[in-house]
Amino acid sequence: MTANRLDKLVQVRERSEDSALDNLARAQGSLGRAMDRLSGLRTSVGADAREAEAAALWCVEEAAHGRAVQALRAAERELANARRGERAARLAYEAAYRQAEAARRIREKKHVELAGERERRDQGATDDLSTMRFNSKSQH
Repeated sequence: MTANRLDKLVQVRERSEDSALDNLARAQGSLGRAMDRLSGLRTSVGADAREAEAAALWCVEEAAHGRAVQALRAAERELANARRGERAARLAYEAAYRQAEAARRIREKKHVELAGERERRDQGATDDLSTMRFNSKSQH
């Protein structure tokens, strides 16, 4: 694979890595929002707003508490889903990073090989010129 093709491969891998990193950032943001929502709901569910009032108001308060508990359970499921999504995004980013890093190392190795070949060719041309000059001086 020529250096130009390797450069293109590295660009593709780096774009993939950037995309995976963006996905990871979004997943981490989603996870943070889910954690905040759950924390807020836990606080509100834990508070008991019932006071010494009529039994009918207690029933209304109990129904509201039940809905709050349901919302809390939904937030817990949302948090679990966000954690799974963040974990999947992290694994995808790590895989994309490893692929991009491997492509970068291959490209670097190829650049070093090409530079060495160029140097050997240049040295060979210089040696040939030196030999020709030496031979031309010896013949005179």
